[in-house]
Amino acid sequence: SNAFYAQHDHSKMDMSNENKGMTMHHDKNEVKLNDENLTKAYMHYTMINKALVAADAKKVQMSSKMLVGILNSYGKAQEAKKVASELASNSTIKAQRVLFSNLTTAFEPLLKGNIVEGEIYKTFCPMANSGEGSYWFSNSSNIVNPYMDKAMASCGSVKETFKSM
Repeated sequence: SNAFYAQHDHSKMDMSNENKGMTMHHDKNEVKLNDENLTKAYMHYTMINKALVAADAKKVQMSSKMLVGILNSYGKAQEAKKVASELASNSTIKAQRVLFSNLTTAFEPLLKGNIVEGEIYKTFCPMANSGEGSYWFSNSSNIVNPYMDKAMASCGSVKETFKSM
C-alpha cells in the first residue's frame, strides 16, 4: 500500500538519523510495527534510550513529550503514556532511568506480536537502577546500556528477540 511506502520514506528523512552518534552505526535494522503511530512511538522510545545513553536529561524530556503526543494519537497505550508523561516532567537522569525501566515494561505488549519488519532485542542489565536490574529494547543486538554510565556501556545481554510472526 502507498501509506506503507510513505511511512518508509518518512522514516528515512527523520531528524533522528542525523544525531545517531558514532556508536550507533550498527543500527541498520529498521523496525516497523503494524500501526504507523506505534512505529513512531517506538522510534521515540529509541530516542529516549539514546538520550539516556548520552546522559542528556533535557533531550530525554523533549523526546518523552513527543512520545506522549504520539501515544495520544495512538489512543491505546495508557500505561506507556502515563510513564512517558512522568519522564517528560522529570529532569534528573537517575529518576529518568528508573522511569525508563517502567516505560520498557509498558512498551512490551505494544511491541510483541506487532512487528511487521525488523527485529527488536529485549536486553537486560542486572546492575541497572541500584542493582535491581532493568530491561530495555533495542534495534541492535549490540549492547549500548541506557542505565549505566559510559564506563559500563556494554553491560547487559539480549534475553529475547521479537520479530514479525
